[in-house]
Amino acid sequence: MEKTPERQAVIDAKERTKQEDIQQREKYVGTSLYRMNYTFYKPTIHYFESTVQLANEIVLSSLPAEYDFGNSEKKGLLIATNMRVVFVAKKGISQFYKSHYYNYMEGIFLASDGIAQKELTIHTPPLRTTFDDILNDDRLKRFIDVVQKQMQDSKDSRRMTNDKKKLSTSVDPYGDLEKIANLRDKGILTEEEFLEEKKKILG
Repeated sequence: MEKTPERQAVIDAKERTKQEDIQQREKYVGTSLYRMNYTFYKPTIHYFESTVQLANEIVLSSLPAEYDFGNSEKKGLLIATNMRVVFVAKKGISQFYKSHYYNYMEGIFLASDGIAQKELTIHTPPLRTTFDDILNDDRLKRFIDVVQKQMQDSKDSRRMTNDKKKLSTSVDPYGDLEKIANLRDKGILTEEEFLEEKKKILG
């Protein structure tokens, strides 16, 4: 059969859709044969991207998981972004999400959940939220690494903010000058920030 421009356009569109599906599957659920069918998660992915995802929020890692609360059991995705960890689930008309922001998280812990699975607990005082039915593989290890790095970055950012606040409330100008010089030398303050703080100290 001769390929007309119209037929070629249809073929190209199908190929683009196929490639987009492959990229999305790898981004959110991976390609392991042990995972549930990718099509099961497509409504959850669409719900996240169209409704739950924030402006400037970037997906860093994701994995299938289950969240149990009360008599309800939800299968969905645990998604680590540059802002938070969010569990998202959608099946039919039922939709659900739960967020944990890095600056409030104090820990993330793993426990056994059968032979090849893990249980993951996020500690956001005073609550501990547990997700299970998670495949114990390299994708899980990457997810944990990403979350721990984001938590550390959040703590470092808070510490730098607190250091800058302390500088502005101190009554020892010469000590303050030494402190901001040290902060600049360590890369915590930029040269511009150093000069601005120096100006404040010297009045």
